[in-house]
Amino acid sequence: MLAYVGLLWAIGYGVAKRNRAGLDTFYTAERKAHWFWVSYSMVGTALSGLTFLSLPGSVKTDSWTYLQVVGGYGAGYLATAFVLLPLYYRYAKASVYEYFRHRLGAPAEKTATWLFLLSRGFGSSLRLFLALWVLKAFWPGVPFPVLSAIAILLILSYSLRSGVAALIYTDFLQTTVFIGAAAYTAYFLLNQGTLACIAAPKIIDTNPASPHFWVKDFLSGALIAFTMTGLDQDQMQKNLSLPTLRHAQKNLLLYAVWLFPVNALFLGLGSLLWAYVGCHGVPVKAPDELYLRVVVDLGSPLLTALFVVGLTASSFSSADGTLTALTTVTLRNLLPAKYETPRTKNLLMGVWAGVFWGLLLVYTLIPREGHLLGFFLKLSGYFYGPLLGLFLFSRLETQPHPLHRYVPGALVASVLVALATEALLPFDLGYARIVWMGGVTCAGLWIAIRAFQTLRRAAASKPERTSKNALG
Repeated sequence: MLAYVGLLWAIGYGVAKRNRAGLDTFYTAERKAHWFWVSYSMVGTALSGLTFLSLPGSVKTDSWTYLQVVGGYGAGYLATAFVLLPLYYRYAKASVYEYFRHRLGAPAEKTATWLFLLSRGFGSSLRLFLALWVLKAFWPGVPFPVLSAIAILLILSYSLRSGVAALIYTDFLQTTVFIGAAAYTAYFLLNQGTLACIAAPKIIDTNPASPHFWVKDFLSGALIAFTMTGLDQDQMQKNLSLPTLRHAQKNLLLYAVWLFPVNALFLGLGSLLWAYVGCHGVPVKAPDELYLRVVVDLGSPLLTALFVVGLTASSFSSADGTLTALTTVTLRNLLPAKYETPRTKNLLMGVWAGVFWGLLLVYTLIPREGHLLGFFLKLSGYFYGPLLGLFLFSRLETQPHPLHRYVPGALVASVLVALATEALLPFDLGYARIVWMGGVTCAGLWIAIRAFQTLRRAAASKPERTSKNALG
């Protein structure tokens, strides 16, 4: 474990020494990255400890239906590559939310930024919490606040100075490590005769009333990919590190190819883990503890070491990019330009690290039921759905308008309407919640702005009619 952390620090130090310690290096690696390195490192950012632990655990209740969502990812990434990336390479220098400033004005830019800060702040800290909570089982004498503080300080040690320039290489390593750990675990279980206990997986759900009906899952997957990657600074920041639009598109399409076999690997691992539990009677209290309980029961030192390092890699690869992205958008989209300095960047990254640590402590007070992957995707629908709606609305508008200053208020009202009407639906939205939230938000924004325009025209014409009556 110490050797692995030392290797991460050495990579971060080496990149920092080779590159200038400027903001362009931190934001986009001066747009000198190679598309293959970026596409593979993005896998680690997308999957995280949530996939490492929760996806195998979800197999018991959802079987392999998550592949329906992954299939939709492909369509979403295709749209991202040819719809969003051209816009970003035209309008965005370091933050994708600069696009909203050009399209709708500064209020919309700040609204999109705050939606990202909330969604990534809660989502990524939840991912890190799950991993650290499991890792604590291997160091029971270390209090959780201390363990989480150590983890965050380690992440800062290799990412603070060079940002994206370092993360491309550290995440490449971490992606390899946690995929290798999962593959070795599957191989080890196959040698235990577990294959004989496996039930045939269900991949396609054809029941329209099911929350995992394939149409809902595929459409949700497409919009989740389009929104949680295409409108997400954490993921897109690495795409902006490539020198040209063509390289960025090639990178994103290869990334989409990577995701299918990697997710299939973790679903297959889940089937093997549950089969082992069924054959050997291993007690599992919660689905997210499945992987840990089986590793402990097997008692292999090598398997245990790979599990710990793999889980650490999967959690670090998500958290490091999030801290970098949160710092970037705060500097680029929220603060005045005079504060955009390396010193402010370092201070902000420390502040966000402190926020992360505080959220981790809050999560210890919340009871956990079911697997966190489903909860995470539900939470994402509530945050990324409005962001999707804001983007769709931006495509309906041709240029910034004075009435766009009402976008933040109109968006909040639209979200409240979406939440209220969701409770009246006769079925469970499942992963399609992002579709509902995005559609209602877009419609609400359009209706609200058109209503403001109508009221303004009516108010402008009233004095004119009054003056004509006076003359008559």
